[in-house]
Amino acid sequence: MGFRKDAWASVWSVEEGRGNTMKVRISTSRKKKDSDEYEQDFSGFCTFIGTAKAKAEKLKPKDRIKLGDVDVTTWYNKEKGVEYVTYKVFDFETSNGSGSSDAPAKSTKSTKSAKKSSGLEDTVEDGDVEEDNLPF
Repeated sequence: MGFRKDAWASVWSVEEGRGNTMKVRISTSRKKKDSDEYEQDFSGFCTFIGTAKAKAEKLKPKDRIKLGDVDVTTWYNKEKGVEYVTYKVFDFETSNGSGSSDAPAKSTKSTKSAKKSSGLEDTVEDGDVEEDNLPF
């Protein structure tokens, strides 16, 4: 997916940034067409600003987020002969659909029990995946 709006990303580190920002290392991956393997297509430190800064204070490594408003800027330092790239995130959602990673997740067991008692249980597996088995 790359670094863009609505891309899913994995959080690898979170630390205080300069001024009113957070410095968050994230990565995104895409599934290879010819196999079931994933390949990383973006990895880097991003500056979380404004709304994203407040939410990022609650993030921890291995959290999954959906990027909201993002921006990429570059500038060239002529004296040093170096180009700098800055990745900015202004908003995001966590994988549970809320803006906060503190929100309680739905209990899979209670959902299954409710389906069973109401006769709505699916015959196909839910597709629940353990986080330890995710490729990213």
